[in-house]
Amino acid sequence: MFTLLLGGLSLAGTLQVDVLDVGQGDSILIQTPSGKSILIDAGTGGTDVAPLLRARGVEQLSMMIATHPHADHIGGLDEVLMEIPVRSYFDSGLTHTTASYTNLMTIVESKADAEETRYFTAEAGFQTELEDGLTLEFLGPPLPSLSGTRSDLNSNSVITRLTHGSQCFLFTGDAEEPTEALLLQRGIEPCNVLKVAHHGSAHSTTDRWLAAIQPEIALISVGEGNRYKHPAPDTVARLTAAGADIYRTDLHGTIHLESDGETVTITTERIAADVADGGLSSLPDGHSITVEVAHTPAAAPPDPSGLININKASAAQLDELPGIGPSKAAAIIDYRSKMGAFTTIEQLDNVPGIGPATMAKLRSLVTL
Repeated sequence: MFTLLLGGLSLAGTLQVDVLDVGQGDSILIQTPSGKSILIDAGTGGTDVAPLLRARGVEQLSMMIATHPHADHIGGLDEVLMEIPVRSYFDSGLTHTTASYTNLMTIVESKADAEETRYFTAEAGFQTELEDGLTLEFLGPPLPSLSGTRSDLNSNSVITRLTHGSQCFLFTGDAEEPTEALLLQRGIEPCNVLKVAHHGSAHSTTDRWLAAIQPEIALISVGEGNRYKHPAPDTVARLTAAGADIYRTDLHGTIHLESDGETVTITTERIAADVADGGLSSLPDGHSITVEVAHTPAAAPPDPSGLININKASAAQLDELPGIGPSKAAAIIDYRSKMGAFTTIEQLDNVPGIGPATMAKLRSLVTL
């Protein structure tokens, strides 16, 4: 067992999130402090998710969310629907020709006709306060839907943002680079816990995306030895470079997170450690370790040259630069979040409030 505490106003009760180990697929259970349960996907069906839910005390699902109609996400939802009452069902609104999709929608329509389950198409901008201090919002699928991408079903995944006090969880389905680019264009706030899209494939999780999201924790749902070779080494490298701690179901098993609104505790079934060649290997079960970290954006490590890296610096570090101050520091971070990493120092001139006089002071003090 591995446990990590991320410290940061405590709210009454505990939010629980389980990234269930369902092999090469996704399945995420959310349990709110008041006892509501939300299921996002249910893997291929190779792992029966319903018993996993019942073992966690789930007797009813307030929401079931199918991120997109690929079998590794919806293949097990039909069994859950047949075994556990579901009040509301959400999907992306896109159809598929597979038996998995046809079987699932037959059950959804039957439940809707019997007024047992309400069906909704997820829409970006939908937001609801589940309870005090806990908000759920859909950031995707985009409206209008993306088309002509490498995979339109992936690119139009339902993307869910869950905010609990100062903690944020971002669940991205199999969204790919076009989705990330659109959300960056429209503006997206940082989120400290990221469920990495598309099992960590090379088609998602760009540097610009990570610069905007600033994840402290990256969760990858992936099958051991899968034929797709997920997660892609380049994606893992980008996450590592962004400073995220990575948890993978193929190495750690089911990943359990608890939030009190300020602190997130992560517990895993198994513990994994870095090995000399940079890969990962499993260690025996039964080990435990606890680390507490303040939940504030990590300050960039000092540059050997003494310069401030404008792509990594915290607001406090930027604030100390001559001619910047709190408002311009916030503007730099906002620009970085929306536009991605700076590629030249001169791009600072595009930040509101920074003009030639300030640029003259900064050139010799900052780096990329």
